[in-house]
Amino acid sequence: MSETWLAVFTAAVSGGIIAKLIDYPVEWIKYYFGQRKSAKSLVDAHLDPLLKAADAIVGKTSSLADRDFSIDSEQQEASSTAPLDPDLIGLTYLYARFWGRINILAEESLGISLASDKRGAKLQKFIACLGSPQIRLVNRTHQNAIGELATDPSYDGRHRTIGLVEFGKKISEDSSAAAWCKPLIELLGKTKIKATRQQLLVYGVVAHALVDTLDPEHQSTHPRPPYSNKLSKAAVRQIERLVFGEYLKDIGARNQYTIEQ
Repeated sequence: MSETWLAVFTAAVSGGIIAKLIDYPVEWIKYYFGQRKSAKSLVDAHLDPLLKAADAIVGKTSSLADRDFSIDSEQQEASSTAPLDPDLIGLTYLYARFWGRINILAEESLGISLASDKRGAKLQKFIACLGSPQIRLVNRTHQNAIGELATDPSYDGRHRTIGLVEFGKKISEDSSAAAWCKPLIELLGKTKIKATRQQLLVYGVVAHALVDTLDPEHQSTHPRPPYSNKLSKAAVRQIERLVFGEYLKDIGARNQYTIEQ
């Protein structure tokens, strides 16, 4: 009798262990494919508006490069109390909207591994590059705040990016909003300085690569030629060694600006 009960007990224990050993890989597989599905859905929802926002920056940067960054910023430089120039507001808005899309993606991707989707993994690399100390236009705190100013909660509780008129009114009438935007506005108002122009051009190169890489057929964006002739030798070295040689290495990033890829 004791041997019978021992056999039953042993079978129950071993059966439970085997069941657990089977459960673990099954649960992991469910989790893995669930993460991939979640990441894919998230990228599907956010990639198009983010690419359109990046494409707008590329288009404006190309246009400014063609006319050597001739923008009417003298009014803003003359007096900090003068009304913001409409051109300067419009230029500020392009970056604010792009950073707003990055903020929304970051908020809605909490608990989801974007890297489990191939496009999401590439997008993370581009966002990290654009936010790096050598490439970014303002520090992370101001970038996040400026992006936040370009978004508002929508009817369903999620966030949306606001329009240019609404953004312009916000930073013109709200002193706190204007203060957060001040570092970017001051930078964009100093395009007569060569270093500033090169900083904006390099940022535009990364945005250009983002668009070309994640929308190679340009279904949502516009195919644009490079503005390599406007880049200094130092900027080209930075793009070649830091941007494509380090941050965007091995992800198949499309590069129109340097020979080595």
